[in-house]
Amino acid sequence: MQQSRLIIAAALSLAGISSVFAASSVDLVVKGTITPSACTPTVSSNGLVDHGKLSIKDLTSITQLPDATLQFAVVCDAATLLAVKGTDNRSGTAWFNGYETTSLFGLGLSADNQKLGAYRLTMENTTVDGAAVSLIESVDGETWFPAADVWQPRWMRAVSGSQGADHLPVAIQNLATDVVISTFVRKPKMTIEEIPLDGSATLDIVYL
Repeated sequence: MQQSRLIIAAALSLAGISSVFAASSVDLVVKGTITPSACTPTVSSNGLVDHGKLSIKDLTSITQLPDATLQFAVVCDAATLLAVKGTDNRSGTAWFNGYETTSLFGLGLSADNQKLGAYRLTMENTTVDGAAVSLIESVDGETWFPAADVWQPRWMRAVSGSQGADHLPVAIQNLATDVVISTFVRKPKMTIEEIPLDGSATLDIVYL
């Protein structure tokens, strides 16, 4: 019995020590899933929207340029649970109506670090295997909402299989949609040099 008491006392003492001193090691876990199906995204015009040359004299404080439409498609080997995520490669440069914004995609900076404006992405006429579908969106891949009109950077979009309150992604094989690009240019300070609009975004397939 005495020996048992000593063992218990020692265990309690060690437990007290472990709460004072930090652990000397941590675990690293690498996880993932290899999916048997693959999906390929394509976009018309090689994803290029070229507004040509704009005269600074024709610009107001914020000028909306003519909308451009690109056809975006995803083709999978088999029905696959996926989403499409938009990433702004010019993050932190979007400017609209006098304010910086994270809801639109940026057009880059001028040589003197002035933000040149922003562009907006919207999705129209979305179909799966030729049938019209509803879209949902999520910023974390866990909680989904009915898709808003504007597709914001960092948000994922998927096809919804529910018309009720529970909006959950469904597996798809062939998706087609029109991506409408609305560009808003900020009038820069007078310059003797040409200033390129430098918007760049990446559309990634995210397997759910």
